[in-house]
Amino acid sequence: MSYPITTIILAAGKGTRMPSKNPKALQTVLGEAMLSHVYSVAQSISDTIWTVVGYKADMITDYLAKNHGEKALQHTILQEKQLGTGHAVQCAMQKINENTTNNAEKILILNADVPLISTEILTDFITKSEKYPLSFISLYLPDAKSYGRVARQGFVDKAKNTPCTAHEDNKGNVAKIIEAKDFKVQYPNSAIYEVNSGIYLVDAQILNEFLPLLSSQNANNEYYITDIIGLAKDKNIPLEAFCFENAEALLGVNNPLELYEAEKTLQQTINTKLMSNGVVLHNPESIRISPFVEIAAGVEIFGPCEIYGKSKIEQYTTIESHCVIKNTQIGEACTIKSFCHFEDAIVGNNAKLGPYARLRPQAELSDNVHLGNFVEIKKSKIGNASKVNHLSYIGDSIVGSDVNVGAGCITCNYDGRNKFQTIIEDNAFLGSNCAFVAPVTIGKNTLVAAGSVITKDTPENTLAIARQRQTNLKKR
Repeated sequence: MSYPITTIILAAGKGTRMPSKNPKALQTVLGEAMLSHVYSVAQSISDTIWTVVGYKADMITDYLAKNHGEKALQHTILQEKQLGTGHAVQCAMQKINENTTNNAEKILILNADVPLISTEILTDFITKSEKYPLSFISLYLPDAKSYGRVARQGFVDKAKNTPCTAHEDNKGNVAKIIEAKDFKVQYPNSAIYEVNSGIYLVDAQILNEFLPLLSSQNANNEYYITDIIGLAKDKNIPLEAFCFENAEALLGVNNPLELYEAEKTLQQTINTKLMSNGVVLHNPESIRISPFVEIAAGVEIFGPCEIYGKSKIEQYTTIESHCVIKNTQIGEACTIKSFCHFEDAIVGNNAKLGPYARLRPQAELSDNVHLGNFVEIKKSKIGNASKVNHLSYIGDSIVGSDVNVGAGCITCNYDGRNKFQTIIEDNAFLGSNCAFVAPVTIGKNTLVAAGSVITKDTPENTLAIARQRQTNLKKR
């Protein structure tokens, strides 16, 4: 692209047909908010991104800060009253114009509810639009539903005198975009099948000139961004609608059924691409993988399984069924048995984990670590070749190399007010059913007797026993 592009993402809407406590932009597709799908694509083609928020704005700004960083948070614009898409873009352009460091030439306008949009589509659109001060993407739908109709000059001229229902009637240059409710009022006996996708590329100068001229005299009493088409036409400004055949990727998601359909389409696209690149998926219809996940060739995954966020899985790792993995890095040649749940964790190479193992945030496992069933690791580092084989909890701890943690061991890291750290050094052997009351350090080569409650540091090369002597009494 030979010119800088500033993107405006419209994410202020409530989504009345999507009953939920969350704003529509935060409805998820394959574990990721629709806004994230659009934002990530915009990052690939845009110099600067501004997000217009309105309904439950705090939720969206918190989400942007957490998932896309401080810059994304700083580039949010509040539309206090949701008065239509035209008003949203007005709010955005006011902020963009105030930003003296921004040299916006072209403005790309996207909606936050189009999770299937791709870099390839936008790049193609931008390339085609290079000679036009104003352009937008249109598509053909057998049922135009609630989408704005793209009225071309042939239709406008003919429909004045006679109803037009044939697709061939809508030909020639673009005359205007008519919102669905207004179209039914203006042309009750006619039909148009070319509709507006809501994706525009406009010279910043044109937006600054035409946005103040928008009117709310329409069926919804809102300011429509679509009205700039008619204004540009009246001033003989070159404009064009580029019709894309990949309609599914351009459709907005407005209700639960459309959300399901979008998710199903994206799931099939991602899984097909992974399998083409050498990833083995068993029962792929039940495997859900975020588009932000990286999976190397040679990985084998059994469905049902869910892998979300910015997870990364290296080659020759096997993931058995019923696992849920979020924002987790897994090394080479690991075996993840069924029913494991990992989140914000790091796993080294050649690990054997599960079944029913849980890694909570900031769990870090080195190479050759073994975790058995019903083991939970939280905010802890486990050293090379250490084993926590079953029924144990390790939290806020540093565990060295070649440590063996017996069944039922727990680190008692919380006293009701503060959390403390447990350190278990190399080659320690912890017997079953031990409790370690932090802060405490277990020295190298220490053997801790089963059933002990350890409250004091143990020196290296010692046997630690902390339990009451057994007494056998005669039965009465």
